[in-house]
Amino acid sequence: MKKFFLSIAGGLVLGLMLSFSVMEYDSSWTHHIQRAGVDQVVGEMDFDFVFTASLLVLGISVLIFAVWSFIEKKKDEKFIRDFEKNKKREN
Repeated sequence: MKKFFLSIAGGLVLGLMLSFSVMEYDSSWTHHIQRAGVDQVVGEMDFDFVFTASLLVLGISVLIFAVWSFIEKKKDEKFIRDFEKNKKREN
């Protein structure tokens, strides 16, 4: 569970930093003058940016999880191999 949540947190941090630094955020807005007696500015979210950033966050999270799992597997294999070597030496 710890690995899963830390992978998501790392993916969020790295993915959002990369998306804001590399991709362009184009906010669109519309200015309505004297509509219903009030000047209004309507801002909209850039859907392409949000979609691409969410894919980047998801991809980085999966990558972190996979690398972490691979490193844990290698550590376990090395531990077992060293344990078996020491066991054979004692006999």
